[in-house]
Amino acid sequence: VPLLPAHVNPVSPGLSGESAANSYEFAIRQQLKSRTVQVSRSTDCPRFDLILLSLGSGGHVASLYPNHPVLEEESQWVACVSKDASCESVTLTLPVINAAANVTIVASGLDTARPFMDTMVGRKPIRSHPAQMVLPRDGNLVWFADASAASLFLRANEPYATSATDS
Repeated sequence: VPLLPAHVNPVSPGLSGESAANSYEFAIRQQLKSRTVQVSRSTDCPRFDLILLSLGSGGHVASLYPNHPVLEEESQWVACVSKDASCESVTLTLPVINAAANVTIVASGLDTARPFMDTMVGRKPIRSHPAQMVLPRDGNLVWFADASAASLFLRANEPYATSATDS
């Protein structure tokens, strides 16, 4: 896909998580100012054309972990998240994700079968499965799941073993 270099803003390596999050949010705000990215019709958040996410084995997406305080964030567009003291991530917050025109979540592998099913049927408290909180306000949400991730639906709620050639 041909992309203009001005449309790509990587997270700054070598900075602390907080500094990288602030720098990344500043870059997004500059893209709004220059009209490279549009503003959502219903919020003041950027309206990205597409946000591509993957479902993690713990039910997380975009480093938005179950029951983490960042799930309640409403003013920041980008946040530093640490699942534990040893690792920091920079993530878009739910208001930005939910302002996108299109959001795609990919569930792949047997380790995502339970969180995928729990997310789809909504049996768990919403904060325990952040993927359930991805609900674009004025956009589309599309899921892609391989047979392994969908195995609990396909095999009467019993996961099956897969080989390296299954997809």
